Amino acid sequence: MLKAFRASPLLPFRRWLIFTVLLTVMTGVVLPFSAPAQAQTNTGPFRVYLIFENGPTEVYTPRILNVLADFNIRAAFAVKGIEIEGRENLLQRQIREGHAIINHLWREEGLYAGQREDIVVASYLETEAAIRAALGPELPTYDRQVRMVMQPGGATRPLPVDAITYNWNVDSDDSGRWMPGGVSSANAVINNVLGTPVAGGGERYNAYEFGDGVIITFNDIAQLTVDVLPGILSELRAAGATFGVLPRPGDRVGTMPVVIGAPPPDGPGISGVQLPAEILEGRTRLRAAPSLEARILATGLNPATTLTAIGRRDGWVQVRVGDQVGWVADFLISVRGPLPNLPRS
Repeated sequence: MLKAFRASPLLPFRRWLIFTVLLTVMTGVVLPFSAPAQAQTNTGPFRVYLIFENGPTEVYTPRILNVLADFNIRAAFAVKGIEIEGRENLLQRQIREGHAIINHLWREEGLYAGQREDIVVASYLETEAAIRAALGPELPTYDRQVRMVMQPGGATRPLPVDAITYNWNVDSDDSGRWMPGGVSSANAVINNVLGTPVAGGGERYNAYEFGDGVIITFNDIAQLTVDVLPGILSELRAAGATFGVLPRPGDRVGTMPVVIGAPPPDGPGISGVQLPAEILEGRTRLRAAPSLEARILATGLNPATTLTAIGRRDGWVQVRVGDQVGWVADFLISVRGPLPNLPRS
């Protein structure tokens, strides 16, 4: 498992991202989110899928759609049936602009995992009818999409409807549900998605730890999401991500492809993948082999050192520093990119 490859919130790039987001929040001025330059790398596939749930909302849905349009990114919107009336134009815009709609049932209350199946199915059908009635001229496009459903709070098994039951790999917790005190912040959301998750509620992972195919969920109900979204999208794109719209290739109707809390994949990786990396602590040592007993090749590596991750082994990352190749303990390094793609050496 790749739990140790955590991106620190104190890294230079992350400090820049948080500063830019906070400046936007305080001033209302949206600065261009162009990521700092980095060494040329080969990330391998890194497809990212976004879900925005609990809308539509009159204020925030249009703003999220505007951000996605600015980045030319398509996403999925998990809509609640109770929120549709009077906002039909927003659902039509979502479909018109190439996004997907997920049935998020009629409301949250009384529809969490464990509820009787007949009640859940009735809510799904009621919401599906409301979605179809709202779409007007965009209905034929919706009918060409694969049906998808997302149970409030996450499902524990496939729902008994003709749809893919979706959960998520990474929860931004932009609503603050699992945050201490019940309040989220720009810093917290960025770390939940890209760094060391600070939200509670069970085992959590970031987008880099899951890598290719990761599904990230946000809410569609607050300005905080609008504020942090451009920076998060910029960092992911700078790390080699491409953005797809659900369903993912291989996900099938009648199944639940994602189990909440399941660990990231930890396969053999992909030969030739190289990812940008940064040292977390000063005077880090570069060793000839992945062992504390191995010969020291260099000392004094610090956060300003430019290096590239080229492999991994339990507890260690293989890196290239200048013309040297060696190993660094994984808790002393942050790797930015799809970690499962790094080859096992």
